[in-house]
Amino acid sequence: MTQRILKAWLPVAAMCVVIFLFSQDAQSGRHSNEVLGWLLSLVGLDTRHMVHVWSEPFRKLAHVVVYFFLSALAYRGFSMGIPHFSLKAGWRTLVFCALYAASDEYHQSLIPGRGPSPRDVALDTSASVLAMILIWLWLRMRNRNDFDHAVPQGNAVLHQ
Repeated sequence: MTQRILKAWLPVAAMCVVIFLFSQDAQSGRHSNEVLGWLLSLVGLDTRHMVHVWSEPFRKLAHVVVYFFLSALAYRGFSMGIPHFSLKAGWRTLVFCALYAASDEYHQSLIPGRGPSPRDVALDTSASVLAMILIWLWLRMRNRNDFDHAVPQGNAVLHQ
């Protein structure tokens, strides 16, 4: 049982540590612009203007991606392998991620050159909602396909 809990929650803890470490970077804007510049250079668009234009959307996209994955991992932990979507695990995931996002923004308020943003908490929570919707859809489709494969092909009543 302990091994199962560790397997479910260690990735969540690791993701929280990564978020925490990125949050303490007082030069996060400069560092994200360096990464953005490198990505833009892959398609030949690494000008100062393009970095400036894409800087804010790139940073917000990073929030969405990070909290999407945190939510997926947290849902995995809360659901502990339930084969169908668990509303209880979904709500717990949303609350956990929203609280972690708020604590992350508070943490940023303690870092010189950084500040808290309620909009980032809303964006992070929205990413969690998106993750829950996609997980719900994926599990619904997977379970429907499992049911379709379990139904005998000759039974016309079940296929109507």
